Amino acid sequence: MTDRPSSSVLKYATRSAPPSDAVVSETAWLYYVRGLTQGEVAQAQNISRPTVAAYLKAAKERGLIAIKLDPHHLRLNELSHALKTRFGVDAVHVLPANGLIGKELTQAVSEVGAHLLPGFFEPLDIVGVSWGETISLLAEVVPYWPQQNLKVIQLLGSMANPLIMSSERCTSEIARRLGGTGINMNAPAVCSTKSVADSLRSEPIIAEQLAQLKHCNKAVFSVSTCDAEAHVVQFKVATPEDVSYYQSQGAVCNAVGRFLDADGHQVKGPLDDRLFAVEWDDFRVMQGFMVVSGLEKAQATRAVLKGAKVSQLVLDDALAAAILALD
Repeated sequence: MTDRPSSSVLKYATRSAPPSDAVVSETAWLYYVRGLTQGEVAQAQNISRPTVAAYLKAAKERGLIAIKLDPHHLRLNELSHALKTRFGVDAVHVLPANGLIGKELTQAVSEVGAHLLPGFFEPLDIVGVSWGETISLLAEVVPYWPQQNLKVIQLLGSMANPLIMSSERCTSEIARRLGGTGINMNAPAVCSTKSVADSLRSEPIIAEQLAQLKHCNKAVFSVSTCDAEAHVVQFKVATPEDVSYYQSQGAVCNAVGRFLDADGHQVKGPLDDRLFAVEWDDFRVMQGFMVVSGLEKAQATRAVLKGAKVSQLVLDDALAAAILALD
């Protein structure tokens, strides 16, 4: 609609007759093409604002105007709606990859997640934080936005190198930026033997910290693949032999230190007895804020969506399409 309707044919509605197409088109032209506010349209046509709203509605119903979405944004909306419907996610934020791959894509998706994160929280939330490259990049750019009585808890034990993307580092940074109380775990991510792990679990301080994980009502996390390139291998939480065992049992991904099969069920193995991390049964009922990118994580992301309670999902469009193509 580009041409202004002729004012010579305008006939305003009376109480006994509906408005003509001409007057409705005039209203729509002023609002959509000229860019006037509804108040300005009302003044220009000497009608009330409710009447303007009614005429705009009538213009749509009569087919006098057509609203067109950009095909690219329409596709993003379709991907978001399909993922929400299929997996029961409350909100899905799909970012156009625009040719980005690798760390550049991870950075872009993480930044979007970081700016959405403060809106995920409510007063008195107890939030568990995972680890890895994605969550580390997110933590570095979360806006300084104080939350009321927020507790932020480390979901996976500590690591020797303070420079890596550890859970304690991510937890501390997110708590600092959101004005929350950060609670770290005074235990290693993994022990060399089950007996050492059992001994540490019996320590009152560590036992209390592990018990606090059960009180988390929300979680911020990502997911990794189940292969020799996974972060659990790179940062020596698991060995290639550990991963090979879990793969042989059907595992396709690792989330918060736990291995899952394609249907989102936990695959248990020897590493679980040596690991200091949130139990999967406790984690999967938390409201999850999941940030993930990259085509290689399609099966892994789908597994988590099937097995955990993901409330908000942030991902790139190529990954979104790949997940939907798996079913």
